[in-house]
Amino acid sequence: MKFSIVLPVYNRISMLSDGLTALHDVLNNQPCTYEILIVDDGSVMKDEIRAIAAQHNCGYLRNDPNAGKGNAVRKGVLAASGDCIIFMDGDFPFELQVIENMMLALQQHPIVIGDRTLPGSKYAKETVVLRKAGSRILSSIINRFYVKGITDSQCGIKGFHAKIAKAMFERITLNGFSFDVELLYIAQRNQIPVHRIPVHVFEQEGSSVNVFKDGLVMLFSLFQIKLNNARRKYTIDE
Repeated sequence: MKFSIVLPVYNRISMLSDGLTALHDVLNNQPCTYEILIVDDGSVMKDEIRAIAAQHNCGYLRNDPNAGKGNAVRKGVLAASGDCIIFMDGDFPFELQVIENMMLALQQHPIVIGDRTLPGSKYAKETVVLRKAGSRILSSIINRFYVKGITDSQCGIKGFHAKIAKAMFERITLNGFSFDVELLYIAQRNQIPVHRIPVHVFEQEGSSVNVFKDGLVMLFSLFQIKLNNARRKYTIDE
């Protein structure tokens, strides 16, 4: 079995090289082949990112100009050649044991997602209180009206059987942070089961998330998802 790991990157590259070294160590201990695809979403440090990708034997894709995380992940997923595809934030915010856990879970489940609210998860104590509060409010709306039973749609690591991943990403329309909700909405509309696993999250410096701005964008995107569904854009044919 071959796994594809897709890493969207936008400017924050301080952890990229060390993270890739650690990721290779994890993957080399698994009974599989793999590829790592770095998707540079219009970073100003494109030469540095390209060089790091080459140094660590990774594929390199680029959006120019910046097109949003959803667009970057879609580009990587559609280019991936693995039997299973995992995408994870390129600033390596998780303990990498989650990669091994996700690979094992994907042997039994078509979609596996990280969930920071599950027992066994660890969240950085330094995480901004306002950010956590805003995240909980949005999560409650999403859980109630969009993806029932999933309390953490925005966790930045998700894995899929490749056929399902490509079918879903061909149908997503949102290019920003809201694409995670759209993905899970598509899964539930097509009755594809989603398995959740706990994650250990590190504190990340210089987050690009703005609680108020991105919250408003998310609310508009949620309306767009309902509109897309009414237009039957999310049906996956057998």
